[in-house]
Amino acid sequence: MSEADQLQARHGATADSPVRLQSTAQVFFALALATLIAAIAYFGRSIFIPVVVAGFLSFLMFTLKETIRKGPLIGRFLPNSFCYMLAFALIISIFLLFIEIIRENVEALIRTAPLYEERLRKFTQDGIHFLDQAGILPKDVIGGVDQLRSAALSMINPVLSEIGSAVRSLTANSVTIFLYTVFMLLERGRIFKKINLLSVDDGSRAAVNETIGDIATLVRQYITVKTVTNLITAAISFAIMHFVGIDFAGFWALLIFALNFIPIVGAVSAISLPVILALVQPEGGGVQTAALALALLVGAEQTMSSGIEPRLIGKSLNLSPLVILLSLAVWGTLWGFAGMLLAVPITVTIMIILTQFASTRPIAILLSDSGEIAPLRHAPIGASG
Repeated sequence: MSEADQLQARHGATADSPVRLQSTAQVFFALALATLIAAIAYFGRSIFIPVVVAGFLSFLMFTLKETIRKGPLIGRFLPNSFCYMLAFALIISIFLLFIEIIRENVEALIRTAPLYEERLRKFTQDGIHFLDQAGILPKDVIGGVDQLRSAALSMINPVLSEIGSAVRSLTANSVTIFLYTVFMLLERGRIFKKINLLSVDDGSRAAVNETIGDIATLVRQYITVKTVTNLITAAISFAIMHFVGIDFAGFWALLIFALNFIPIVGAVSAISLPVILALVQPEGGGVQTAALALALLVGAEQTMSSGIEPRLIGKSLNLSPLVILLSLAVWGTLWGFAGMLLAVPITVTIMIILTQFASTRPIAILLSDSGEIAPLRHAPIGASG
């Protein structure tokens, strides 16, 4: 290699060093920021969980208010404040109904859980004994199935305890959530005015307003459609369980509504629990009852989740299954059962926000299932006119 080539190579290596250092610093800063946010979310979970729930409720109330105001007949003649009051009263009534269902069913379910657990142990033990006597499976496999049965049964009490704890926490924080929701609705207009004051010119102000409006519309669409479809699924499931004769049908329907916010894992768990109960409940239980409940509940779930819901939400808001599992793991670790319920709505909200900025759209594409994300619907911030 000539002396000129050596000098050029040394010059190129020297020029690349600041770039590598800058990239390393950015990665380190991102990891440090993520760790700090996770620590704040974990230690402040008692504050953040009611705030996030209140945020979702405020989105629902605003959507319901707009629906009432744009409705036929007298809707357009009603004052904006009166529409807010109607929406608020309806949402709070549903929320109080949920709390009443929880109050009536959770304690009774936990109190009678040992009876159902004992019947489930006997049923599964008889099933393994039948497989062993019939020689259908090898001895080693039978032993593994028995160990799996013991491990699964040992998880019943911790899972029920975790669900009961989350439900009691939500009930105890209902007043706090109510107050947060009220103040979020009251501050909504003021926050937009404050954000406007941060913009230096009309072009930036228009771009910021358009961006915020589009993000709010997309997030509101997801939360509203998901909540409505979950309510319909829960109502149909309640009718099915009441028809089949499953105990605590109201509680299981409420659990189906909540767990359907968790894709894949939530739907399977929500259906499995009442089916297992139908299998071992003292009155009217058995294999035929459980099989009928399973077929009807799966049919209702698949009709809503695979047929109706994607048409309403759209492909642009779908998350990658790997991202769903990671978000469940992260938020479940940080906030427990409540974090698992809120994981996907939070992640979808973050992804929607990322789709509306040109610099973060690649991240949103990686988070999405098929790479198809919502279009960039605002002018670039800082553009004039």
